[in-house]
Amino acid sequence: ILKASSSHGLPWYSWLMAFLAVATAFAGLLFLTACMKRYDATYSSAMFVGSFVVSASIMSAIHYDTFLHLYTIWNILLYPTGLIVLMTGVWILVVVVVDKERHNNNTASHHHEQYSSLQQSANVSHHKEMEEEEESIPLVNLSSKTSRKNKD
Repeated sequence: ILKASSSHGLPWYSWLMAFLAVATAFAGLLFLTACMKRYDATYSSAMFVGSFVVSASIMSAIHYDTFLHLYTIWNILLYPTGLIVLMTGVWILVVVVVDKERHNNNTASHHHEQYSSLQQSANVSHHKEMEEEEESIPLVNLSSKTSRKNKD
């Protein structure tokens, strides 16, 4: 950490770190937007927030030794319990969305099967009607008419 009275200025990599922080935040929002366009917004935002909280917890545990600073039994119990509750909620959303997609796919395939069977029955009935019309039309023998005209 830099002290306010430091006369040396910022290290050379500080601008790189600032750029990378902005770039990764912007890229994360682009991925979130693309995910929300493709999938349900409730599902997408829950996945984004859940993964962000879990990754932030892991990074804080590594960098700040979070678990060493949990002094009371309440802190030791509630911190991991909060993470478990969060991941359970995300898991529930995943199960609900997957079941919803399966239901939609089954319904769509069922409707497609109904449409195909209706279309096939319509084609069969149309062909039967065409055959009946052909049978009811009297056939004219053109060769016999032309031969009679030639005889007269």
